[in-house]
Amino acid sequence: MESMKQGEDQAESMEGRKPLLDKAKMEKGLAALDEAVGKIEMIYAFSPITLISPGGFLAVTHFQNRNLTEDIDVIIDPQYARDKDVSGPLRQAMAQVGADLGFGDKWINDSVDLFITPATRKSLFLDAEKQNIVLWDGEHLRVLAAPLEWGLETKLRRLSTKPGHPKRVTDIDDILVILNTLTDRNKGALKRDLVRGLNRNGFDVSIKDQVLDVIAEAYEGRYGEKPFR
Repeated sequence: MESMKQGEDQAESMEGRKPLLDKAKMEKGLAALDEAVGKIEMIYAFSPITLISPGGFLAVTHFQNRNLTEDIDVIIDPQYARDKDVSGPLRQAMAQVGADLGFGDKWINDSVDLFITPATRKSLFLDAEKQNIVLWDGEHLRVLAAPLEWGLETKLRRLSTKPGHPKRVTDIDDILVILNTLTDRNKGALKRDLVRGLNRNGFDVSIKDQVLDVIAEAYEGRYGEKPFR
């Protein structure tokens, strides 16, 4: 497992020259951000502000299937995402903390928000609250894991649309650990048609059968059982 983690970390670091973040750095950054947010009067009045996060932060801190990630992807609570008096200072604090710590101004960002509809954002938050995987719980900020089904969907879709993407190795490994959690929760293999049909936005490109074949083979090789039925 350790050699696999090293290989995945190397693959991710090759994508660009961004500073890579391990668990300790992310926790240091979030602690600094939590403190900074507590000093912003407009945000303090509504704190704690909830964010949800898919991807690398979840993989490194919760599943611990890899050691590093480039950034923390987040989606801001729908109550405040379009409120410039809250979201504006929050984004500024994110960038400033990154600059202060040498993590870069995108070390935590909500760029993923560009790819989801307002209705999708609301449904993701509702499901994240029900799922209740707490990744960070500060005085002024709380970070929940995004719904695992959505994390699975987005990674399967990237493999479907960009098979040569630099994050292919980490995407596959993340998919395997998410699938393992979902099959445990389901008390058995997932329905393949339901997985292939995952489409939270309702208009995204379909997940390819060939990708599910690759994932099924890798999953069976690791866990000794089929992920789909």
